[in-house]
Amino acid sequence: MTTAAPTHPAPIALFDPGWLFLLAGLALLAATVLIPAADELAEVRLQRDRALMLEAHRVTRIDRYGEYLGALDREEPSLVVALAESQLNQIPQGRQPIIEQPQPLVGVPGAGASASVFAGLEPPPPTLPERVRIDSRLERWTTNDTTRPWLIAGGALCLLIGLLPRQS
Repeated sequence: MTTAAPTHPAPIALFDPGWLFLLAGLALLAATVLIPAADELAEVRLQRDRALMLEAHRVTRIDRYGEYLGALDREEPSLVVALAESQLNQIPQGRQPIIEQPQPLVGVPGAGASASVFAGLEPPPPTLPERVRIDSRLERWTTNDTTRPWLIAGGALCLLIGLLPRQS
């Protein structure tokens, strides 16, 4: 009598390859949903940051003009003398005029220096943040309207294959 030795399948035979398709399909579908949403979120955050910077710039500008108006209302002597010298070309008694060469305005040859006080009140222009895009093939495919449906279909097909029953 011969007894047959019990046969154990190889460990690789116990692994179901459907899991690989299932995981790949889930990853592909998740990428087609999450990457465009993250892209839109980054764009909205950039617009928010720009709006906050512009608001801060305008608040600084309003504060400077408010301080200037307050100094005018209080009739601060240094401001009144400076305005009389620059705007009305009047010099108080006991002072000597300083002879300066007028600086030409930018772009206007031969023009004199501006007597406007507003250039000194303006804050420096804000530097707005720029968007740094991460350029990858997956990002381009998931945000492109022609390739995105194909990725969804491919992910759904991988899910279908992964969910099929195992062959015995």
